[in-house]
Amino acid sequence: MNLKRQTLIKAVISISSVLAIAYLGISAFAGHTLSTPNRIIPDSQKASIFINPPEEVRFRTSDNLEISGWFIPSKNSDKVLILVHGLNSNRTSEFAGRFTEFGSAMQKQGFSILMIDLRGHGLSADSRLTFGIIERRDIIAGVNWVKQKGFKPNKIGVLGVSMGSASVIGSAAENPDISAIVVDSGYAEVYPVIQKHWQTASGLPDIFLPSTMMFGQLWTGYDLTSSRPVNEISRIAPRPVLIVHSAIDPYTPVENARQLKAAYPSAEYWETNAKEHAGSYSSNPKNYVDKVAAFYNRSLK
Repeated sequence: MNLKRQTLIKAVISISSVLAIAYLGISAFAGHTLSTPNRIIPDSQKASIFINPPEEVRFRTSDNLEISGWFIPSKNSDKVLILVHGLNSNRTSEFAGRFTEFGSAMQKQGFSILMIDLRGHGLSADSRLTFGIIERRDIIAGVNWVKQKGFKPNKIGVLGVSMGSASVIGSAAENPDISAIVVDSGYAEVYPVIQKHWQTASGLPDIFLPSTMMFGQLWTGYDLTSSRPVNEISRIAPRPVLIVHSAIDPYTPVENARQLKAAYPSAEYWETNAKEHAGSYSSNPKNYVDKVAAFYNRSLK
């Protein structure tokens, strides 16, 4: 082999090595970013919407993380609802900053309310993000907490929004003490949604997505693509489920809700025309509260 050829081969190997290292380095950073929630601190001023100040609560999950939340009791009912926000949100910023408004309206309907910050969000403990795989433990811990307050399992309902819906479906599939759930703007499987928004959200071409998911698993210890609520929702049977989704949701296509409904045919289904993701409440608050309250009053007996 002549010197020119040897030099060329070495150059190709060197360039290939540099490119491979760069590819893996970018993927590792992307996996880190994908699995790191954007923590937003709850707006304490929004607690003023409640008739009485919420009780600040903290409780531990099965994997010993501290979950923070607000408890707002109702003297008129033995029913309690746990409200669960979505990705990069918290107990006050969900529903475009109107989650406490919704919680207050539901309390006025006669329900006690527990609003929590999922792990890695709000004032809860630091954690990697798994799109509902381990976040369900936070909801189950909330269920255990309200049971300690004296609420009976047949009186416990949960509502989840977006990623919170995946967490709620998983928690109800695993915990029979949850008697009824509402899933708003949820996905059937997380990976197609990540694929849909990958280039816009990351600024990277699709070639980086498989390796990013691989590093996401290394960062979290979980295969993030295994967040598939559509495979779990049937395990909730025969408990009542209400699926809420906008027909024109720009982030999570309505086909996700239709897949969830197909997987659990007895679920109630309400399709709206909200223009924003998770915007069904904001588009018509009274209608939303009336429908959700009626569902829980029928279901929690």
